[in-house]
Amino acid sequence: MKASRYLLLTLLLLTRLSAQAKGPDNLRACWKQQVEPIRNAYMALRYQETLAQLEHSFQPWQPTNYTGTGRVWSKADSFLKSDTLRKGPTTYFSQTQRTPTTLLFQDYGDKQLTRVTQEAFLEHPVQSARYAPGQLIQLFVDQKVRPAPESTRELVVYKITLHRTIVRLFIRTADNRLGKVTALGPDELFGDVLTTYTYQDYATVGKLAYAKSITIDKINGKLTDQVTITAAELLPAAPNLLTAPADYKLAPETAPAPQVSVTHHSPHLHFVELKHTDDKVLVVEFDTFLLVAEAPLNSENGELIISEARKIAPGKPIRYFVAGHYHPHYLGGMRPFVHKGATVLTTAADVPYVQYLAAAPHTLRPDSLQRQPRPLKTEEIKTSKTIAEGGFEMQIHLIGSQSEHTNDYLIYYFPSEKLLFEDDLVWIARQGAIKKAGGRQAGLYHAVKARGLDVQTIVQSWPVQDYGVKTTIPFADLEESMQVK
Repeated sequence: MKASRYLLLTLLLLTRLSAQAKGPDNLRACWKQQVEPIRNAYMALRYQETLAQLEHSFQPWQPTNYTGTGRVWSKADSFLKSDTLRKGPTTYFSQTQRTPTTLLFQDYGDKQLTRVTQEAFLEHPVQSARYAPGQLIQLFVDQKVRPAPESTRELVVYKITLHRTIVRLFIRTADNRLGKVTALGPDELFGDVLTTYTYQDYATVGKLAYAKSITIDKINGKLTDQVTITAAELLPAAPNLLTAPADYKLAPETAPAPQVSVTHHSPHLHFVELKHTDDKVLVVEFDTFLLVAEAPLNSENGELIISEARKIAPGKPIRYFVAGHYHPHYLGGMRPFVHKGATVLTTAADVPYVQYLAAAPHTLRPDSLQRQPRPLKTEEIKTSKTIAEGGFEMQIHLIGSQSEHTNDYLIYYFPSEKLLFEDDLVWIARQGAIKKAGGRQAGLYHAVKARGLDVQTIVQSWPVQDYGVKTTIPFADLEESMQVK
């Protein structure tokens, strides 16, 4: 009986050792096909791509679509790219050049080198895998990465962490070529974000195997890009696209230190100015509770706002949180308010988006809601909502697409103060003559008039200091801008 048990344990151990021994062979076999031929030469590629980006669109998940072309020179330890992106009639250019010790980047529209951090340098092999994964495969080989337990008969999986990003290679056992790469990293708005690069339609140039079609699924599959390699050749050298300055060094990763100031407009209205994000947050104080309007960019700022609200009115709970529209400068810091039990006031169109943000895992960079989950509470604003207590009243009006900015736009009106608080619609310069109202400005003016709101003063959330525009605006200035021809 003991002999049988010993034999079984020996067989299990040998099986495991055999599997472990086989794993590095898959990685090495992949390296021999996709990296070894470019240890001393460059793979020069021409490509076309479609690119979907989340920008300041009218509604959540609405992408801005670009088309692009470019050239890539890829080596086992180097990567260069010169590319063109187009959106309608507008064309943008960028250049990238990475060596084992430097990363130079000239972003779209920049005339000088763009600031590059240590984090960007360490994680660049993942970004370059969008076109050519040679650098990334070489990195795994250099670190002698072993197969992960999640490997299957069809795919051998290898895993490492680059700075804050967990990267996996999936090598196909059928041909020992790279099937896909996944990169799981933290995003301040969306939490744990997975990007997947899928490689298909392999071809060869010389002894080098490369994928002619790369599909990139971003933000957990919400957006998809496509890269098509149209030409490939092996070259002995690559051009020098960018030159490092004599004092070259990577930029520090430190974020600007939070800078907060509070202005008490009246017993009921308080403004929390976040200088490090250039935002003004509204805290509305009722007799027994608070409402907070706007929280920029991330959970850290949400926590900071909650701390300031407690100083303004100790003991009063935050009953409501509201964002004027879904863009990150207003909704990005929502999660701590969910953790504190506040009801999120929103529009029907934004409920699924708010639910997504509240439920998104933040395991890589935990916030209070990740550490201590709480159920999300929402209340839909159909056309308007009035909140009143002790003779003080706040009106929230849905002006939507009339804003000429987003379909979910909310504005806040206080009859006793004759004050309107809004996010980013009025652009009247602090200096010089008032110019003709643009679309957003005119949209707000017409929305105010259509609702019969008696407004004397407008206070704007963003920007506070940048761009040289007023953030406390007499309504007379808005009216004047409507008269300018």
